[in-house]
Amino acid sequence: MNIQLYKPRNLILQNFIEYFYILTKGAEEEAITYLTFPNIYSMVSINQNALIKTRGNKVTVDYSADNILVSGLAVRYKQPLLIEYTGAANEITICFKPLGLNAFLKLPISNYAKNDTLENDFLPFADFLHEMKSIILMQNDDEKIAAMEAYWISKLKGVSHPFLYQALNDMFLPNNKEMTIAEIALKNKISQKTLIKHFEQHIGKTPSDFRKIVRFRNALKQKAQDNTEDKLTDITYISRYFDQSHMIKDFKALTGYSPKAFFKKLSSIYDGKINWIFLGGG
Repeated sequence: MNIQLYKPRNLILQNFIEYFYILTKGAEEEAITYLTFPNIYSMVSINQNALIKTRGNKVTVDYSADNILVSGLAVRYKQPLLIEYTGAANEITICFKPLGLNAFLKLPISNYAKNDTLENDFLPFADFLHEMKSIILMQNDDEKIAAMEAYWISKLKGVSHPFLYQALNDMFLPNNKEMTIAEIALKNKISQKTLIKHFEQHIGKTPSDFRKIVRFRNALKQKAQDNTEDKLTDITYISRYFDQSHMIKDFKALTGYSPKAFFKKLSSIYDGKINWIFLGGG
């Protein structure tokens, strides 16, 4: 299996898209199985010649000779997803920043992401399937990315919200200034109920789930930036956990592993942007 990651070249798209990656796997390669973990981003994946089956938290991508194109959206999942590629694969995934995908959609993201694992029929525009099929069949990866960027720019309508951008900024304040959910709601002159409702509608997660994932991803980023054997106590406080027991509880909820076991098994590439645990095959 081969993965190539690309940052958006278009300066406008950089405000909404974190990265693209192209995943390819030959028919002769053995099956690949890995765990991927909850993210603050919205992930749109387009697969060529694929038959995708979802059962619980397991997603199987089988090869199909019928030239089927499948487009999926993953936003709401709060537990690990077990991904298995059983045959040849050709995939493009777009990673949208929080609220980023909303800048292109006519409706709030909750209208498209109703499943807690993966939506396999994400078709946001009338021409989406046709254009994605044309792009994914291109032989040159640079041309694919250029065409993908041109397509999303053509769909950009912008996004604004009376308080969510400020609420997100408040969640990323430095450690010593971290605000509670109640404080964020109060600062924005809304109730916690209203804050929760709008997070679920436009981001696909509750504020508490989003913050839990932010802490988890901060821990991954800290580990990726320093390959030395950092003490878990250091990562605990840098990543805004209250203490080690808090970190262990959240890690087990989000990954199924303790932090020590998780980091031992983790495969991290592209400076920690992609973090998977491989369970079999390649």
